[in-house]
Amino acid sequence: MKTKLAFLTAASLMSAPIFAEIQINGFANLIGGMTLDEDEAVYDYDSDFSFDPASVFGLQVRGDVSDKLSATAQLVGRGSEDYDASFEWAYMTYMVSNNVSVSAGRIRMPLFKYSSSLDVGYSYHWLTPPDAVYGIDFNNIDGVRIDYSTYSGDWEYGAQVTFGHVEADTTISGTEAALELENVMAVSFEATRDWFSARTLLARGTTSAVNEDFDTFVAGMAQFGSIIPSAITAAEGFSVNEDTGVFFEVAVDIDKYDWFVGAEFTKTEVDDAIIASNEAWYITAGMRFGKFTPHITYEVEEADNDDQAALIAALPSTIDTGDATTDATWSSIYQAATGIAADQALDVSAVTLGLRYDVEPGFALKAEVTWYSDDLNDLNDATLLRVGANYTF
Repeated sequence: MKTKLAFLTAASLMSAPIFAEIQINGFANLIGGMTLDEDEAVYDYDSDFSFDPASVFGLQVRGDVSDKLSATAQLVGRGSEDYDASFEWAYMTYMVSNNVSVSAGRIRMPLFKYSSSLDVGYSYHWLTPPDAVYGIDFNNIDGVRIDYSTYSGDWEYGAQVTFGHVEADTTISGTEAALELENVMAVSFEATRDWFSARTLLARGTTSAVNEDFDTFVAGMAQFGSIIPSAITAAEGFSVNEDTGVFFEVAVDIDKYDWFVGAEFTKTEVDDAIIASNEAWYITAGMRFGKFTPHITYEVEEADNDDQAALIAALPSTIDTGDATTDATWSSIYQAATGIAADQALDVSAVTLGLRYDVEPGFALKAEVTWYSDDLNDLNDATLLRVGANYTF
């Protein structure tokens, strides 16, 4: 029913009275993959070949309401969500001048270099961008974005300021939670000259993550504050409730057409929360031989859980109150807290070799092999094979 209503809504948009011609664009990413061993799983793939984890189909409708005002909607169906179509973009844009525009509604948050074209696999050489950097829980924001662009000599400059809030699903130590980012403000700047481009972004917002079971666990820890004073501090550190989150990104690209090299780095911090500080980066390079583009990418993601470990270190592993039930309850809470804190540590890397073949304009075939390595747990190491087709119209 959800899919049917979404397509009916798109149809009504296309048939409504308009002042100018409606533009319709679409894209398809059909990506299948599997790991080489039945005990391996990575990026939602396992040893059974599947198209679901990364396949995406989308339709974008844009219409001019006036010379300065336009409306855009993007309908997307993802294999990871049973291809249920939903509107991921729905916003209006007003051209203040030739250099400035203002967009409002549900828009793409410009966190990364490829944010604006993230779902359009044809626009980049990979099957999907490096998961270490791009594997976050949200990409869209409900709010307002101001875009500015200008030229100076041979340089082209662009800047974006985004305000709004985000609601998305996330996980904390394997537990599902409702993520909410409020009072988000993101500022980005980009400069391009011929074969060189660079961009950076800084974002800040108030972060909360709600899960009833996890909140009950945190409240249970805090109840021991009268016996264990450090339990109150630990409970505050384990909760994610209106904590300040900061995100930083920088990217550099050199594209001489015959060859290219690029890198991107991100850092995420959430103060006084169980979420560990995270750093991720990749470097990629490739060459173009006619319709063929072989490429290689190395990516790394690391999370430092020293703050979380310090909270555990300040807690006693056992207590002796004379009440067996109370003592056993604390022991269970301590063991669970130790496991949650340990789960925040991350040290993974991956090497991807890939080949892109441009069949014709708007249609490309790709194949990749990825060697994934978890330096904290060798049992998570995996080799992933993927093939796919990217199409745009």
